[in-house]
Amino acid sequence: MDTNYQQLAWNCMNKYVGITTSDGQSHDGFIAHVDQEYITLAIPTNEMYGMNGMPAREATYRQFGFFPGFYPRRRFYPRRVPLGAVTALFLLPFFI
Repeated sequence: MDTNYQQLAWNCMNKYVGITTSDGQSHDGFIAHVDQEYITLAIPTNEMYGMNGMPAREATYRQFGFFPGFYPRRRFYPRRVPLGAVTALFLLPFFI
């Protein structure tokens, strides 16, 4: 059975997925873009930064929000995976 990973990735666009490649690597992230040759994942990290690019400090947090001008943002890094190397694509649960 030959799986069309391009169509499967297109159906899972903007969802949190896991991808296994033919060289044994595993990636997880949100599908951000699909084209004829690549799947682009947006991989979340635990790094949190404020508006000015500096790490947000807990001292700037408040009970009902964040200090004006500062709030932590989750960063995403893009990773392009060749469609020809994909051996498995599966949905993963994502909890905030």
